Amino acid sequence: MTFPDIDPVIFQIGPFALRWYSMAYIAGLLFGIRYMAVLAVRPALWPGQPKVSAEQINDLLIWLTLGVIVGARIGYVLFYNPSYFWSHP
Repeated sequence: MTFPDIDPVIFQIGPFALRWYSMAYIAGLLFGIRYMAVLAVRPALWPGQPKVSAEQINDLLIWLTLGVIVGARIGYVLFYNPSYFWSHP
């Protein structure tokens, strides 16, 4: 079976290159936060509990983004080339 030869870079402006996997992260984070905002305003899902504010949802987006970046870097270090990073901390 042959695999398609897809360029991982969507477009590049100078040193900045936007890649397909980064668009997947961005789309996933934005879709997830939007879905959470829709669910947060449904009172049937939260009986007797205080509602989540829009500010709290935006704060969560910042923390999730930071977690994705740090987690991706840790995953790269642990799974792709751990011997290099153990010898060069």
